[in-house]
Amino acid sequence: MSMKVAILSMQEVKNYGSFLQAFSLKKNIESLGHTCDFINIIPGRQLAEYKISRFHKIRLLLQRLWGWDFVKRFKAIYKFQTRFSEEFLPYLGVKPGENRAHYDVVVIGSDEVFNCAQQTWFGFSPQLFGKGLNADKVITYAASFGATTLDKLQLLGIKEEVAELLKQLDCISVRDANSAEIITALTGNDPFRHVDPVLIFDYTEYMPSEVKKKGYIIVYTYPGRITDKKEIEAIRQFARTKRLKLVSIGHYFPWCDEVVVPTPFEVLAYFRNASYIVTDTFHGSVFSIKYNKPFCTIVRNMNNQKLSYLLQQFDLESRIANDVSRLPFILDTPIDYTSVNKKIETEREKSVQYLTTQLS
Repeated sequence: MSMKVAILSMQEVKNYGSFLQAFSLKKNIESLGHTCDFINIIPGRQLAEYKISRFHKIRLLLQRLWGWDFVKRFKAIYKFQTRFSEEFLPYLGVKPGENRAHYDVVVIGSDEVFNCAQQTWFGFSPQLFGKGLNADKVITYAASFGATTLDKLQLLGIKEEVAELLKQLDCISVRDANSAEIITALTGNDPFRHVDPVLIFDYTEYMPSEVKKKGYIIVYTYPGRITDKKEIEAIRQFARTKRLKLVSIGHYFPWCDEVVVPTPFEVLAYFRNASYIVTDTFHGSVFSIKYNKPFCTIVRNMNNQKLSYLLQQFDLESRIANDVSRLPFILDTPIDYTSVNKKIETEREKSVQYLTTQLS
C-alpha cells in the first residue's frame, strides 16, 4: 500500500552531505512505492551557552572574509550560498514555510537531528524529537546526537524532556554508538543501527561521467577547521611530493590551489576521480569510502563520536591521522575495499529492510 511519507532532516542546511543524504533517503522511500516530501524545521529555544546573538551571522561572515584575499573569499561564499538557495535546495524539493499537511509516516533523520548541544539557528527544537508532527507514525532513520552527550543533556536541563519525547517515537534508528547509548539510557530500549543514506544509494545516473580536472587531491573541510600550520604544511608537502593540485570543494582556502563549487552530484564525481582525499568531516569520509578512495581523516572533538564510529564500523580506524606526520604514510597505505564493500552491501540490505518494514 502506498503511503504519504515526509522526511524531517537537515535538508535546509547548505551542506553537500546534508543534501545527498536527504536525496538518498527520499529516493529509497519512493522506490518502495511511497510519495515523499520534506518538512522544514520549526525553530525551538536557544539553550545556555549555545545561544546565538542577533549579530552571530554577521560576525561569522566577517571572520570568513577577513584577509588579504577578501575578493576570492567573497566570490566563493557568494557562489556557494547562491547555488544552494537557487539551485540545489529547490531541486531537492525543499519548499519554504511550515508544512501542516498530514502524513501516514514521518521519518526523522538522518544526520545530526538530535544534536541540540550546538549553536544553530533552530536551537533546541522538540519537533526534531517528534513533538507536534502531524502523522500517524513517527520513526527515525540513522539519527545522530553528534557531539551531544548524556552529561550535556543533563547540564542543559533537557534530559527528562528529551527522554519523554523519545519514548513517544514509534521506532528509533541511529547511526553511531554514542547515539545508541543515549537512546538506551533514556528509553530503556536498544535502537536499530543503520548507516548514513549516502552509502545505500547509487547516484550514478545523476553524476557526470567525468570532471574537468585531473591529477588532484581533494581537501574536504569547512571554514575554520584546518587552520593548524602543521596540518596545512603536511597536506601541502604531500601534494608537492605527488605533483598533484589541492582542490577544495565548496570553500575557499588560500593554501589550496583551487576551489570549486559544484553541484552535489558533481561533488561525488570529484571524489570518484580524485587521487587522494584529505578530510576532517563525516561525509568527506563517507564519500571516500563509497568510492573506494585512498583517504586520510583528521578527527575533531566536535565530530569524534560519529566519525570514529563510522571508521571503526568498516575497520578503517587506521585512516585517522592523530599525528599529522603520519599523513603521507596513511594516504599511501592501500585499503582492502573488498571487505569494506561487502559490509556496505550488508548494511544497505538492512536499511532497505528496515524502511520496508516500518513503511508498511
